[in-house]
Amino acid sequence: MTFLEHLTPSDETGMIRESAEKWTGGISDSDVRASKGFSSTRWADMAEMGWHGLLADPDHGGLGLGPAALSLLCQAIGRARLPEPFVASSVVCVGTLTSIGQDVTALVDGSTIAAPAGFGLPCDGVSSTITASAGAGGHHLTGTLGICEAGPDTTEFLVATKRAEALYRLPRTTEGLTVRPYGAIDGRPLARLAFDCVVPAEALITSGNAARAAIRRGNALAVSALTADATGTIEKAIDLTTAYIDERNQFGQPLAAFQALRHMVADRLVELEAARSMTDLAAFAAEDAGDAGDPKQLHDRVRARICRAAQTVGQTAIQLHGGMGMTDEMAIGHYFRRLIFLQAMMGQEAGALRDRAATLAADIEMQREVVQ
Repeated sequence: MTFLEHLTPSDETGMIRESAEKWTGGISDSDVRASKGFSSTRWADMAEMGWHGLLADPDHGGLGLGPAALSLLCQAIGRARLPEPFVASSVVCVGTLTSIGQDVTALVDGSTIAAPAGFGLPCDGVSSTITASAGAGGHHLTGTLGICEAGPDTTEFLVATKRAEALYRLPRTTEGLTVRPYGAIDGRPLARLAFDCVVPAEALITSGNAARAAIRRGNALAVSALTADATGTIEKAIDLTTAYIDERNQFGQPLAAFQALRHMVADRLVELEAARSMTDLAAFAAEDAGDAGDPKQLHDRVRARICRAAQTVGQTAIQLHGGMGMTDEMAIGHYFRRLIFLQAMMGQEAGALRDRAATLAADIEMQREVVQ
């Protein structure tokens, strides 16, 4: 598929966009706040609409679609500021497991919620610290992870070991696995994981090159989904800010009457268009991630540009709302916090650029060795 073909919406993706916008448009900000990080009703609705199985094979109840359609859903999720672990479970875990032929039926119907550990989220270039050693009693997993998008409803973990050597699928109830919950800045549940457990051999679902390809697939899908989520959040933040300066009066006229403020909003609309372009590029690059290639170099640049747009728009939105923009009563403050969280999950602009520089340095060193 060429990039132009990728940008040309099909009838199927058009219907997905329409249904996603209609459903998320009916969810109020007060509903999101009241759910405190997760709504079983919304999760069940997503399952009924086929969202959890978007990337899954039809044999497992999925739709068999790709990152282009996924991007539309994640943008709608960002606009509605939904806190459910859709990216963690239905994107990274379903996409990774599907790529190696694992059964994802329970994930597709929503009865199981999975979380990636050591890969995927956050997609900041930091590798897993989990080690695994095989013995007579099974496989011994040790190590800790400081961040995992797991909440009380998470039922299993997809665990990548150091250097992406192996991938394990573990139930939350695994003896020796400690889950310490805490909250993210945008209200969603996170957890610290500590592994000191012996698991049966069948918990190892793939290793070697197959594991590395599956993990590359999961990482690429995570970047594509997060950039789409950020783009939807940026769009909503601009909408809220535009409406606010239209309504708020100062010196006897709306704030929107001041040319300097209109120029600020116009500049942020340019950032939105840049974010949309990066989202399309990230989804296109993720199409063939895995065995066919690794889009990391491109995705590092995408992460950097999206983080810049998120920071610029978020700061401007709060500036134009004034101090009241950070209060709980104002929706914009919650969208600002979500943008902060999404930047952290993508490694911030500086982190993404460091990853890009490290890759370039390694390429130069490799070419130098070949010449010598």
